[in-house]
Amino acid sequence: MQQSVYAAPTGGLGFPSPGSYAYPMSASRPSAASRILKNSAWYGLEQVLEAVIFFGTSIAVARYLGPEKLGYFQYINFFVQVVTRTSGSGLAGATRKYMVEFLAQDKPGTAHAVYKLAYRFQLAGALLITALGLAAVALFGQPGYRLMASLLILSIVPGIMSWIPAMANLAFEDLSRNTLSALAYIFSYTSTLLLTLYFHWGLIGIASALLLGRTVEVLLRTGPLHRRLALLPLDALDRTLKLRIRRFCLEALGLQLLMSVVWDRSEMVFLRYFSGLEQIAFYSVSYSLTNNLLLVPRTFGGATSVSLMAEASRPDRVLVAGRVDSIVKNASRYLLLVSLPIHVGAAAIAALAVTFTYGAKYAGAVPVLVVASLLAIPRAFQELPETLLRAADRQKQLLVWYSITGVLNLALDFLFIPRFGAVGAAWGNGLAQAAGVGFIWFQARQFYVFQLPTRALLRLGGSACIMGAITYAITRAMPEFAGLVLSVVAGAAVYMLSVKSLHGLEASDRQRLAPLGNRFPGKLRRAYLATLTFLIPAKA
Repeated sequence: MQQSVYAAPTGGLGFPSPGSYAYPMSASRPSAASRILKNSAWYGLEQVLEAVIFFGTSIAVARYLGPEKLGYFQYINFFVQVVTRTSGSGLAGATRKYMVEFLAQDKPGTAHAVYKLAYRFQLAGALLITALGLAAVALFGQPGYRLMASLLILSIVPGIMSWIPAMANLAFEDLSRNTLSALAYIFSYTSTLLLTLYFHWGLIGIASALLLGRTVEVLLRTGPLHRRLALLPLDALDRTLKLRIRRFCLEALGLQLLMSVVWDRSEMVFLRYFSGLEQIAFYSVSYSLTNNLLLVPRTFGGATSVSLMAEASRPDRVLVAGRVDSIVKNASRYLLLVSLPIHVGAAAIAALAVTFTYGAKYAGAVPVLVVASLLAIPRAFQELPETLLRAADRQKQLLVWYSITGVLNLALDFLFIPRFGAVGAAWGNGLAQAAGVGFIWFQARQFYVFQLPTRALLRLGGSACIMGAITYAITRAMPEFAGLVLSVVAGAAVYMLSVKSLHGLEASDRQRLAPLGNRFPGKLRRAYLATLTFLIPAKA
């Protein structure tokens, strides 16, 4: 046993401090701040490239296939995505949680055993699910699409198996391994997809691109990790720990199933049986675009939740009340500042944006995108109450209220989709999710005292409405690419003027927001600070 080599004294937030596991004690170890900065850079690189590449390729695929073929592809891929996404919260989530815990407790052998257990069960589950999926395709799949569907089902195995090593890399605070394998996935997928578009390989080529990309990713992610784990001892897991892992997995899996199957895309099933493949394509395009709109609010909400979780978990309840109130109120104002113009603006330019990017064949997606964009605004505020309930150890409330939301979602889908197709799906999904976010905000206020920024909502909401009206007028007057560009530029200018005129920001916001400029290079930093000075005068 070389236990001293893997010493792991606990650092902040439960992560190992310098002089950590898998690093010899004599070796130089980067500081905590430099590790966080490095990991943030790797993660940011991955997110930006994925957003740009997958958005661009999705447009190319949609234009190449047309609504009907895209609809069937998305219908099959929906089930593949549900399986792979839920796999990231059950055993994979337990892998990260318990590996971090035992590495911090100087028990690398137990952490290694946790990984072995999770990997073994994940592989068995992946093979079983894939076998069942292939059998379903053989028995019930449409003859002309069976090969494409089989390739998509086969991609479940690498898709599921990449989660376990990904979470283990997070436990080791090494995001570079995940990012490099993800970049290889992006390169493999994009290269195969471009060849498919050039040689007209159709749906089979697109499905093959997904299978190849996920296979490359899991191989590059698993190999280096297994070589790293081979250096660690291997202990036996006791029965109590196995029961803890099982309980954690079941709770996390239940929440993720609700989010993936009911919250995210239950509408696909209803559209398949009540409307048709074309309506599935319209809804899928709108859903993807709306999810991209939520990228910035979700990133900000996720970053805020780290501090919010730390403050909400403090033992001093009086101190907690004041800090939680301040964080929730200010974070909500900044989320309003960012999310309202993005979603209202997207609804205003929807007609030009969809027809220009996807083509006239997807004009039916325009009203779907308008409804989906506006009703997705509450989802930008979902992270904050979820964090508060988890900090209060009230995950059961989340499960209960998300279950109620799921039932409401299904009921609205059944009511709207048979009559209105994809537009009805957007209404059903949007209204149900808005109600769900409202439910958990109400629950969070049962355990913490905080005020919501009503005044900021009215002022920033008014600014967004003014911007939306002017932007929409420009797109109507100039229904071409120049009008699309002008509407975006003018909308941004009008929104800033409206925020300044209606006093959407407070004088104290200058002090809070100015330090963010330090992260920008010289010219961008000066432009950022000048914008703050314009929006928030010193004597506001």
